[in-house]
Amino acid sequence: MEVSHLLKPGGKAYFAVRRDIKREGFREHYVHKKPTYQCLVKLPFKSIKLNEYCEIYEYTHYNYQRNSSNNCIFCNPYKSLKLLTESATAYAIFDGYPLSKGHILVIPKRHISNYFELPLKEQSACWLMVNKVQVLLQQEFAPDGFNIGMNINKDAGQNVMHASIHIIPRYQGDAVGNKSGMRCVIPKGKR
Repeated sequence: MEVSHLLKPGGKAYFAVRRDIKREGFREHYVHKKPTYQCLVKLPFKSIKLNEYCEIYEYTHYNYQRNSSNNCIFCNPYKSLKLLTESATAYAIFDGYPLSKGHILVIPKRHISNYFELPLKEQSACWLMVNKVQVLLQQEFAPDGFNIGMNINKDAGQNVMHASIHIIPRYQGDAVGNKSGMRCVIPKGKR
């Protein structure tokens, strides 16, 4: 997530990964003389060079890639869209139809409509990003609270059939009767 903040839109970063490791485990680093864990890793970025010693990956922001053959706006976001942060499996953007100032979506990169069908590892990555985004929102907008939620399936209000998590900053006096929070989503007569 930190690397995505360092790049300008369309910028690239390169990662070199050792491929000459014979076994995974701890060893003493020969320069720093501290225990270092060595492991074989495969990054989810474009591999541009591979030999027996290393593999070099090229990273570009998610919205500068063609990510799938489907027409999902979350799989293939516009290049002009500003990504707030990005990880290997998710990214965060400002909502196009915000409910309040700073309303953000955390979107898994895997094209799946139901959040509960994501593997646990990818669900965890989304929540890690929610935590990161909350810190960014606190610094930028200083909200008084947050509502965090998901719309899963059309009957729950999902319009784009791609999973997403809404982080909605709340401000003192922004709604009438906000004492019940999420409980007021369904009007009392419909419960």
